[in-house]
Amino acid sequence: MKPSLKCAISFFAAALAGIASQFLPRTAAATPDDLFNRFFSNVLDGRPCYARTYDEKHLKAHAAQRVQRIEIDLSKTNSDGTPNTSDRFELGFALMLTTSPEWYGQAASCKTGAVDFECFLEADGGLFRLTPMDGGGLRLKTGETGLALEGSDAVELSGKSGEDRAFDLVPSKEECEAATTFFERGNE
Repeated sequence: MKPSLKCAISFFAAALAGIASQFLPRTAAATPDDLFNRFFSNVLDGRPCYARTYDEKHLKAHAAQRVQRIEIDLSKTNSDGTPNTSDRFELGFALMLTTSPEWYGQAASCKTGAVDFECFLEADGGLFRLTPMDGGGLRLKTGETGLALEGSDAVELSGKSGEDRAFDLVPSKEECEAATTFFERGNE
């Protein structure tokens, strides 16, 4: 093959590859830092909170559900004072049952995985996962052993049965403010 023809073919192939790359989907994988930043670092003006309140209609249709309100919020730092990172961050976790206006809450230590967040409640309170949903929310799903929280008494959520195993949470400042106010007043 003549050098000029070889050069023309190489140029044409490179140009075609450049054009094709503009139309093919980008397959660069998101990193744990990207996931953490998307859902925690840059949400609600830096004070991320995800929550859900279930109305009477929902609770009547799901009579076995015990959780009326639930929220998670990013702590400013880890308990040892180190900054939150995708490898290690702390959340406040709180819920209110249908039977009482009391919030039950504990801290959770979390880390970012490839596609979700894995969290452990303090005091052997159990494991839960947070999985991103379309629209910017997070689905909280309890681990197989369930969750246990302390308040004026103990609350346990089963990880294997019942309607208190998965919760679709959306960004919400109001829920976090309500729970924070309750805890700051000393559970009055």
